[in-house]
Amino acid sequence: MSAEEIISGVLSSPSVFKDKTKLYPEYVPEKLPHREKQLRLLAQSFKPLIYSPGESMQKVIMIGGYGTGKTVTARVFGRSFSILAKRHGLCVKYVHVNCYKARTMPQVLHTVARGLGITLPQRGLSAQEMLRGIMDELERRNMHAIIALDEFDYFVTANAGSAPIYTLVRAYDDELTREKRIHLIFISRTTRVLQALDPATSTFFMRNLIHFTPYTAAELFDILKERAELAFHEGVIDDDVIRYIAMLEGVDREGSGSARTALEILVRAGESADSCGRGRVTLEDVRRAHVLVKPELAMLQDTIEALTTHQLLLLLATVKALKRSKKPFVRIGDVEREYRMLCENYGERPRKHTQVYTYIMDMRNMKVVQTRTSGRGFRGKSTLVGISNAPLDMLETRIEEMLNRRLG
Repeated sequence: MSAEEIISGVLSSPSVFKDKTKLYPEYVPEKLPHREKQLRLLAQSFKPLIYSPGESMQKVIMIGGYGTGKTVTARVFGRSFSILAKRHGLCVKYVHVNCYKARTMPQVLHTVARGLGITLPQRGLSAQEMLRGIMDELERRNMHAIIALDEFDYFVTANAGSAPIYTLVRAYDDELTREKRIHLIFISRTTRVLQALDPATSTFFMRNLIHFTPYTAAELFDILKERAELAFHEGVIDDDVIRYIAMLEGVDREGSGSARTALEILVRAGESADSCGRGRVTLEDVRRAHVLVKPELAMLQDTIEALTTHQLLLLLATVKALKRSKKPFVRIGDVEREYRMLCENYGERPRKHTQVYTYIMDMRNMKVVQTRTSGRGFRGKSTLVGISNAPLDMLETRIEEMLNRRLG
């Protein structure tokens, strides 16, 4: 068969999916099975914003492990609360900040400002001045903001001491009579993050704490069943297949209890059916997907989603250079050469060496790659780059998917 015939055959072959995006981590569903209690607690905490707006600053901290629904619950709450607030004549805007990416106070405040449509100078203002500018603009527009700081652990770690956090939670202390228009949701995987704060600040957080526990197999079945109906064509996946995935990951069956991992297995099982040209998702597809979907790779998804386009290109270049060399580490120069070729392929202008080095160091700090100085087995002194937290083939596929979504 010619290349054209092969490609044409793939493009024209039917798929079990009608909308694969319904299984992606960034999809925000209309319903949240088994997170109704947490939604009610959020609503109770923010109820004063509706009936006595401006009188107090609402603050909540959400605690739970990976894949327990914290992020999606916050997003669903923010979307729904904003709609309901409008019916009460109140303008409320929800802004979600990923603190894995925005770790400093200025980065957080710039992200918040962009989410609210507020323009702040890129330089020249202190964090306090930036916060004051946002508060003034909210007042001018007669708006309220609910700001969710996701992966809050990283913000605390990156900001030694409690000063930046204290600045946020006590934003209105100097002006007690001013309307409180900034409200906060903190999202963290563990309460240990509070131990890094001073007693006054940590006590502040403990007043409104919402816990998220790992999902059981029965709970995961409900979640997967609902998403499968949205993502797959009718009749291509049986309940037994969905139940098998739920059993593999349910916390009561010694699984991770992570909905994120269970959904990852479901989407990979569907892809397995497509690649084999079958019109149904089988248990064998699930077994194949379960081997492929490692928890560490699913968790890495959150990290690589936060990377810039050129960081993703560099990560892909690292993967390709490592695969070619078949060694645990490669020189940064080899990565940079691969990166420049990828930039040409994707129609991007490559960054200069200094910026490339900075990107590599940033990804090292985010634990996406590892670096060390060359020694035995390498000529001269050079920075070496490696990856040990995911299989290279799977990581390569994931990065390419993300780049294709971003760059078309």
